[in-house]
Amino acid sequence: MQQLGARRAPPDDGFDFEGAGEEARHWLDQAYGTSLNLGGRMGTVSHRRIDRHGVAFDHLRIGSSVTFDADAMPVLVVVDVLRGEIEYTHGATTDRGRAGDTVLAAGWDQPFAGSGNGYDVRNTSITADVLTAAIHDVDPEMSRHDLTFERFVPRSQVAAAQWRATVDELSAWFPDSADPVAYGEASRLLGHTLLHTFDNNVVGDAAARESARDRRDATQSTVRRAQEVIAARAHEDLSLADIARECRVTPRALQYAFRRHLGCTPLAYVKQVRLDLVHQALCDGTALTVSDAASRYGFFNPGRFASDYRRVFGENPRQTLARLLS
Repeated sequence: MQQLGARRAPPDDGFDFEGAGEEARHWLDQAYGTSLNLGGRMGTVSHRRIDRHGVAFDHLRIGSSVTFDADAMPVLVVVDVLRGEIEYTHGATTDRGRAGDTVLAAGWDQPFAGSGNGYDVRNTSITADVLTAAIHDVDPEMSRHDLTFERFVPRSQVAAAQWRATVDELSAWFPDSADPVAYGEASRLLGHTLLHTFDNNVVGDAAARESARDRRDATQSTVRRAQEVIAARAHEDLSLADIARECRVTPRALQYAFRRHLGCTPLAYVKQVRLDLVHQALCDGTALTVSDAASRYGFFNPGRFASDYRRVFGENPRQTLARLLS
């Protein structure tokens, strides 16, 4: 398994739960929506969750040896090991993780077993609805029911590092579902990163399904139609699959068209349009604050937004707003 160094551990304070024995077993069964059949003395269990209605980021610490023989979970769970060692068994395959490793612990409708000897992990849970949106971007005819994983460890060290870096960022800034544009952007980013971290049939088969029709549809007319859709719906939660559907082409054909004629991806173009709309809102006074303008167009990470804005407009968004207020 890849060794890349442990992620930064969350702070020790602020756990939602700290306990042991039967109380701890019951808490974790409730938290993950299934019977984990935890065995062993358990020791002290500490657990904290950030829940974003379809995505959850957990910090879990178990202070002694434990075994589990879990029923299938209603969510998919990826485990980043911060300290200690843990192993997971799916059928005849056992994967072991230690500090710095990432393991896909649970898929829908798939029981798993394993053990650990005092460990500290970060768990990222994703519902079917969230991952289905990412799957549709790759192939609109597939859903989470079609998804199968070929392995339960990352396909490469680079993929593992990208996954952990993405979770580092999103766990700190993940927007609430009450902000649908930002929430859609963040949840699809997480879903796409997961699909490109672990070998699976959705991403693997996509290349095999590449067709002459996709390349034939990658025309300037397709780009123009997509630009019209983006202009009209930039303020909405807009996915690659949404744009492709309105253009009556596949997501892959849309990708080809933008790369061929504009030298960028469709979603990079959407981002550029939204940055311009934020700039307009700050210039004409239709946004009273930078955060209002940014959230209106789905920019949920203030640091990343400010960096992108400076790159395009040569100044901080607060400087743009200050000129209007001066």
